[in-house]
Amino acid sequence: MLRRIPLALAALTAAAPVWSGEAPKKEACVASTNSEYLTLDKSTIRTKRMDEAPRTSMAALTTVRSAGQIINTALKLWKIIEDNRPVVNVNTQYATALPKGPKHWTDMGGWKSPKGAVYELTAKNLAGIEVVHVRYQVLRTYGGRYRGKGQYLTAVTVQPTVKVDWGYHFDMDASIPDPGIVNVGTPADPVAGMTVELAWRVSTCLMDSRGKGLYFVRGDGTFTDVGAGSD
Repeated sequence: MLRRIPLALAALTAAAPVWSGEAPKKEACVASTNSEYLTLDKSTIRTKRMDEAPRTSMAALTTVRSAGQIINTALKLWKIIEDNRPVVNVNTQYATALPKGPKHWTDMGGWKSPKGAVYELTAKNLAGIEVVHVRYQVLRTYGGRYRGKGQYLTAVTVQPTVKVDWGYHFDMDASIPDPGIVNVGTPADPVAGMTVELAWRVSTCLMDSRGKGLYFVRGDGTFTDVGAGSD
């Protein structure tokens, strides 16, 4: 069951975007004249990382269950873009991986400056025209300590800009899957790890295509691109 309220993630079920099965019908669809324009060429879908920050192999991660000691005090799933437009102020939609103890922001210290990994998603239609151009940044603030120990995460969010051509509709959701938060350090000196799943959808009155990206961020600043795919 999807929950949209702050809650510890150690026992949540996996979140999945909830979309209608029908493609948008805001524009009249004339298949005889518009089929090439309104049909995505799925072989042209590309997601590439724009910055050159070093990557870390997931095989090198040794994860230790946090037994609920590292919790998400913000959101588990939030909608970033709906029907081509940012529908929320994404700066206020975020997830965290924090210890249970602190009662006030002054209880923690040592936070590092925010880091972002920038990606670009593009796709063409059957006529060879680029109809989707999205750039998004997986942003996080890391390194926070509690009582001199641990490395935690806050303000984990996704900031997008989107450009799509007439007749195309683009939606994007971010979520923290279950179990989305783990301790990749030790019980005595935790290091928060968080999985961020980004799901997108491109649709017209003739087609519907979906894909996702999976990223792993850590309290020590490490960022891992786990992978991306589309149908």
